[in-house]
Amino acid sequence: MAKKMIMGMVVGIILLISFPLYGAASQAGAIFLAIYPGARPNGMGTCFTAIADDAMATYYNDAGMAFQDKTDITLMHANWLPGLYPDMYYEYIGGIHEFPGIGKIGANFTYLTTGTTVAVDEKGDPIPGGVFSSFDLAVKLSYATKLYENLSIGVGGKLIYSYLVPRWIIERIWGMEQRGGGTGTSWAIDLSMFYKTYLDGLNIGLSLQNIGPNISYLESGGSDPLPRTFRLGIAYSPIHTRINKLTLTTELTKILVGITRDINDEWEDTWKGIGIEYTLSEFLSVRGGYFWDTVGERVGPTFGGGIRFANFEFDIGVDSEIYDFPTNNYRLSLYYFIKPGSSSN
Repeated sequence: MAKKMIMGMVVGIILLISFPLYGAASQAGAIFLAIYPGARPNGMGTCFTAIADDAMATYYNDAGMAFQDKTDITLMHANWLPGLYPDMYYEYIGGIHEFPGIGKIGANFTYLTTGTTVAVDEKGDPIPGGVFSSFDLAVKLSYATKLYENLSIGVGGKLIYSYLVPRWIIERIWGMEQRGGGTGTSWAIDLSMFYKTYLDGLNIGLSLQNIGPNISYLESGGSDPLPRTFRLGIAYSPIHTRINKLTLTTELTKILVGITRDINDEWEDTWKGIGIEYTLSEFLSVRGGYFWDTVGERVGPTFGGGIRFANFEFDIGVDSEIYDFPTNNYRLSLYYFIKPGSSSN
């Protein structure tokens, strides 16, 4: 009985995180890697692979760093799906800098926690000292360079750590044969490309993410594949002056886990997004988008905006309407950037 309760608790934590990620993503481990960060991308229907012009490039498309002319740091916070579980939150830190003679280097840190969980015994009573917080984190280092004036490539490597349940709780219930506890580690690489076409303002971005070994939470148990992800995006800016800039974008995201031979099923299980962004005088931005994940039952509009002042920009992105349950889901991002030859003062 106790084993079933603890197992149910572990499965419950996994389902809690994966609840809004049905389909192929829910068959993977470390699925927090498939949760898209950033208020700006969020406001545009999660489309950013073909834009990738700030520090969020380290998540969506490393190759986009090669075309950036500034040092950029971003912080993001999200109370993740409070309508589902009020203690969950999601943090992201990313940065890009050019090192002379080396190239563009980026890094990011991703953290997701479900909040406090109380372990119980076979009678349903709390286990003394059995209060813990489950969390997932990843640390990534990226590099990008131009192959040609209009084509760049990027590569990133990441370390992944997932903490579901304390080891002593697993060993108490199952015994020492389940060494390793409820934690898992792995690593992965990302490969990407960014292409500025000969049509001014039209960009294509492509990335292949989370390519690495399976993650296992118990030494004597099985393992789960990482959420290997393919992204293809197109962005077009028909207006791009200093006063007015308008960008239209669309993107396909496919989780490459549990692939079948049925093209129709795989297309239905592909996430799709469209987005628009208008920026006035490099000061005020408004954004909108639409996101389709029919298998995961996440379909609906997204919106957001941002204000830039001096070397700072504050953005908000909201996607509450894509979920089929009531929630106030939004992301808050703060950017700090320095262009070459400018002063941070």
